[in-house]
Amino acid sequence: MRGPYKKKTKEKIMSAAWELFQDNGYEETTISQIIAKSGTSRSVFYHHFHGKEELLFTVAYTYDNDYDIWLQEYYDKEKHTVDNLISFNGYVMRAVEESPFHSFYPSLYGLQVMTEGVRHILNPDRRYYQILRQLLKEGSEAGEIVSVHSYPVLTDMIASFQIGLTYNWCLQQGHYSLLQYGQELLNPFLESLRAVDEG
Repeated sequence: MRGPYKKKTKEKIMSAAWELFQDNGYEETTISQIIAKSGTSRSVFYHHFHGKEELLFTVAYTYDNDYDIWLQEYYDKEKHTVDNLISFNGYVMRAVEESPFHSFYPSLYGLQVMTEGVRHILNPDRRYYQILRQLLKEGSEAGEIVSVHSYPVLTDMIASFQIGLTYNWCLQQGHYSLLQYGQELLNPFLESLRAVDEG
């Protein structure tokens, strides 16, 4: 009983915080407002989060729900692994570009670099990383992907590309399509992993 209750309370705080961030802006939202809106207490808040900035970092997990949708609706076992990787890359870039939270990215990236806490964006247990690892592992085992790198290393490389692309997009203040640019830069790398059919 205690486990599910804790999870429910944490999600309640996150939901309240993100509503306030969208309505008031991140800087203008206070911890007291988050506590009041979530119907919790200060001690409960600090039991789950070190501060307001940690709530900002949890945006990474909101995308993971979208990535599960990709896995359920767009992943095709009959397709070549590289084609599924290209599809996933496009889905990720589109989700980031069209997210209602994109105005918070500059604060998110800046604080994530400076903080001493957990790097949620890099959490290997996120569904994003799990899906990438699954695709690359299956592709490697099926002989559809050929690389001098192992599938865990390829996972980190692709994630680094996508994080870098998103960060640059933030620096450029979203003046171009992240989806289009991301496909132009990353898809050729993904294609380079495709095993050549010698038959």
